[in-house]
Amino acid sequence: MRLAPSRNGARRAIVAAVAVVTTVGLTACGSVDPLLESGAARGGADASTEPEPADTPAAAVTPVADTLLGWITTTDPSSIDPAAVDALATPELTGQLAPIGGLLGPIAQIQQSAPITVTDRVDEGAQSTVTLETGRGTPVTLRLAAEGGRLAGIQALPDTPDVATFADVDAALLALGARTSFTVSRLDAGRCTAVHDLNSSETLPLASVAKLYVLGAVARAVDSGTLTWDEPLTVTDARKSAPSGQLQLAPEGTVVTVREAADAMIAISDNTATDLLIDRVGRAAVEAEVAATGSSDVSALTPFLTTREFFLLGWGRPDGRAQWRDADVAERRQILAGLAERTIDSNPVDPATADLDYVGIATRPATADGIGWYANGSDLCAALASLAVGPQNDVVRQILAQNPGGEFDPARWTYAGYKNGNAPGEVAGAWLLTDTAGQDWVISTQLASDTPIGPLDNAAAFELVTRSSAFL
Repeated sequence: MRLAPSRNGARRAIVAAVAVVTTVGLTACGSVDPLLESGAARGGADASTEPEPADTPAAAVTPVADTLLGWITTTDPSSIDPAAVDALATPELTGQLAPIGGLLGPIAQIQQSAPITVTDRVDEGAQSTVTLETGRGTPVTLRLAAEGGRLAGIQALPDTPDVATFADVDAALLALGARTSFTVSRLDAGRCTAVHDLNSSETLPLASVAKLYVLGAVARAVDSGTLTWDEPLTVTDARKSAPSGQLQLAPEGTVVTVREAADAMIAISDNTATDLLIDRVGRAAVEAEVAATGSSDVSALTPFLTTREFFLLGWGRPDGRAQWRDADVAERRQILAGLAERTIDSNPVDPATADLDYVGIATRPATADGIGWYANGSDLCAALASLAVGPQNDVVRQILAQNPGGEFDPARWTYAGYKNGNAPGEVAGAWLLTDTAGQDWVISTQLASDTPIGPLDNAAAFELVTRSSAFL
């Protein structure tokens, strides 16, 4: 989603950009690249691999980097002029960053890990390499490229520590300062046997990883003959959700198949696609799927929210936090019934008058109010195990494999399926891996905090967790 910045409200524009990143990740940290990679700074770890124009004067990047770093490290986003941000980027870079609101997008992504501290910086010709530290202590390498006095490329990568054991991963995850689980399990006939366990019994938010249960319910319906993968579903304005995804921007009456919706739900965490599928199979079917996986606490996912309900409860105008917080299941179902006619304008002209509080989406987690989807690490493994061997598992594996969620050694791993999710103060990821011997494994992690967890910290956590596949 791209929110049109209001020129008479700099803070509104910056917060809108943050909201884009947050909701896309409900993912939302889903469709937005957590590596913040774009433009001429794209490349490997060695920035010198990027050719430098012969006629570029020495340290031409310095004034550009000075300006950008001032915005990234400011404690007062209202001091940032959106017109100046737009003017700093080359047209090519602006086009590349258009899906996340132009250059405001990566600035906001980095600011979500505030306070940001500059610890080192080297400017050489058209290239600048800057070492940053997030408020959670994650070191980050920021690479910038200049061209003609403007920013031509930006890349931000977390510098994760070397890890050689599961205990190393535990320590690095816990250093992020969030409530954390990290579980690695071997699958045998659809059952999980943990080979490493950090807080696997603690119930934590799932964010969009909860979409695994929707996929399971859809697959079960197809297998029973009450649904087909090629059945058409119709997008309506009344049922559109907020980002992430693309269908929220589709015209009224757009038709997609069940398979296309399922692909979008997993690959790009499309929230509107998710809700189309929940509406088609029914909330009760998804709740039954939770039970079918052997969940130890079905009540933590009952009632099972649509993504539209999640946004309206947490950040709607008005929101439903106070009602939801202490309500029992029956009362919560009544609350959801009251949201049936409320809609979300998923592409508002002015965030200040939008159906959702985009400032709150960026800054105000809903976990304390019990809004969202919850499970523990053991139950998360059970959900993936059920998909691995359950109904339509051949198609399900294809859907999960669209986005592998990291790089895995092809000499050791023949398959990688993945679903991630994040929302304010919530990060979760789950991987289904198959080794060359045909053995399935599940790796999962969840992080929860009363303050937002920025995309850079999210990327660092996932890099640490995926590296643990080398220990198996």
